Amino acid sequence: MARKSTKRPAARAGKKPSYQARDVLLAGLGAVSIGRKQVAAAYAQGPERAAELRDAARAAVRKAGKSVSGKVVALRKQAAPVQAKLERLARDARRQIEASLAPALAKLGVKAPAKRAPRRAAKPVARRRKAA
Repeated sequence: MARKSTKRPAARAGKKPSYQARDVLLAGLGAVSIGRKQVAAAYAQGPERAAELRDAARAAVRKAGKSVSGKVVALRKQAAPVQAKLERLARDARRQIEASLAPALAKLGVKAPAKRAPRRAAKPVARRRKAA
């Protein structure tokens, strides 16, 4: 009997790639390996090319830093509305649970926490008058 082959779904073109920790680790190891090889080559060529390589490395670090910081800012902007919505849902759920459990807790003798009075604005401090 012939074995039936299963078809794998093709990768979608519009989907953004997701990076796992393993991918980042391997990319880091590759970068370290390439850097090590370039340092060995620069040492062999002498100090005249060392300054050029140092400046190129600093530029690459600046570019990578800007790229990462921009992505972090974008992710925070995307996460802010979701975080606010989750906080609102949690607050509403807590109120509903408290309201539904209030009669049962009252029968058991557990009192609901007292609601806080709204804060009043602080009164301005009276100024001292100078003695004449």
